[in-house]
Order: sequence, then structure tokens, then C-alpha cells
Amino acid sequence: MTIGWFMKALTQFADFHSRARRREFWWFMFIEWFVIWFLVAMSAAMAASSGAIADGEIETGSLTVSFWIFYFAAMVAALALIVPHFAVSVRRMHDTGRSGAWAIFLLFIPIVVLIIALFDGDAQPNKYGPDPKELER
Repeated sequence: MTIGWFMKALTQFADFHSRARRREFWWFMFIEWFVIWFLVAMSAAMAASSGAIADGEIETGSLTVSFWIFYFAAMVAALALIVPHFAVSVRRMHDTGRSGAWAIFLLFIPIVVLIIALFDGDAQPNKYGPDPKELER
């Protein structure tokens, strides 16, 4: 069901009002990071294999089409996932009883949001909605 949590976050990309379980948040983050870093690593591998990296500098004229495909795929994936990323972060903050503004204000200190996301959500309904664990039972 791991991909299910990712898909749930994607389908709720415009929901900034309800709550998200830890599983939904962390599986979304893991898959998002994996996809983006995989594409970045592949573009770097394509650059290295084409001989475009010499003496720590990149010769852009030597970059292959494969590099550009992976590079732009990474950029498209990052841009496509930015709204669902913030939506699931805001919903996760809601689950812990905090305002979604925490996810936005702490954009420049993401470790705080990640630490808060580790805590269990409120076991009872809060002002952001019912406990998502109870909804699944």
C-alpha cells in the first residue's frame, strides 16, 4: 500500500484543510525524494558518461540528449510535486493540532517540519477534522 499513500496525497493535492496521517506524509516524501534524486543521479551519470565533466567543470557542449531528458524530467517532477508536497505538509501539521502555516513559515527550516511530522497526530477530532486513523477503521 506504499504507493497508495503517495497516490492519496497526489489526489488530495488541493486539500489544505483536512489532516494527513504520518504514513501518508512520509510515504509521499520518500517517493517524491526518490523520484527526483533518481532523475538527478541519472542526469549526472549521463553527463559523466558523455565525458562532459572534466577537471570538475561541465562542458555544456558535450552533454548528450539523455542528460537533458533526465535533467528536464527532474525539473518537471519537482515542479509537478510542489503543490502536493505543501498540501500534505499542511495536512500533517493539522493532524498534530498545529496551523498549516507552520509548514509554510518553516519552508526555510524544513527539519522542524520533519521533526513535527514524526509525532503522532491528535487521537481525537481537532479543529481541522476527524482523526484520519479513525476514518480508515
